[in-house]
Amino acid sequence: MQRDRHSAQPRADKNSSPIPLRSIKLIIAYDGSRFRGWQKGNGRTVQAVIEQALLAALPRASGGAVKPGSYSETDLHLVGAGRTDAGVHAEGQVASALLPAGVSLELLLGAANAELPSDAAIKAIQPAPERFHARYHAKSRTYRYSIISGPIGDPFRAAYSWHIPEELNLDAMKQGAASLTGTYDFTSFTTDKSKSNRVRTIHRISIEQRGPNLDIFFTADSFLWNQVRIMTSVLVQTGLGKLSPDDVAALLEAKNRSLAPPPAPAQGLCLVAVSYE
Repeated sequence: MQRDRHSAQPRADKNSSPIPLRSIKLIIAYDGSRFRGWQKGNGRTVQAVIEQALLAALPRASGGAVKPGSYSETDLHLVGAGRTDAGVHAEGQVASALLPAGVSLELLLGAANAELPSDAAIKAIQPAPERFHARYHAKSRTYRYSIISGPIGDPFRAAYSWHIPEELNLDAMKQGAASLTGTYDFTSFTTDKSKSNRVRTIHRISIEQRGPNLDIFFTADSFLWNQVRIMTSVLVQTGLGKLSPDDVAALLEAKNRSLAPPPAPAQGLCLVAVSYE
């Protein structure tokens, strides 16, 4: 029988009482350049690095009540709201976890960050409602895709943006974005063939430009695999005049992945925020 993740486990020893647990919410930032994505299981991942830091910090944050090795990754049950791909960054990833009730969240924040490498940080650790689940309880997610347009790139932003040497037609891109806003079947905009339901609701797409720097913000209830990067690629093609705004609507209607361009590069994408309201 599978153990309920909120059951009173683990035990300090065979004669002790179960350790009471509580749910927590973590706000996490990371530079995705050297990570193989969020999800553990394929090389260096954000989830694994955060788990290791939290487990290493627990003895200090509990005043020694949690002994080294007595609390495991399974007990921690760390879940991210967005399973970002390799090379994708985050400013506001949200994760849920379970901790022994006696752990000081203030001490844990400092101790865990002391264990983390320079390309990841826990920005906050907060109490959460019982059974809080970062992915299932999220109401919306906002991603930002950053582009530098024009002949001159920016070497200091190359790891966090996509350089398009040509100028982009902002008005055409906004018209294309309007076609993508709403509830649609996004089969043409995902590389995930395993999902039978590819209907998603895009609440908002906004495009902001400051000189050569262009940021596209996407907010939706959830996204399919590579959906934001493919939508970005389509909007760039629209801005270059290779697709018309009407072509964007036609791609949605076609429900055919082969008709849409390849995904935009991973390094320009960043998970900005996750909302639970």
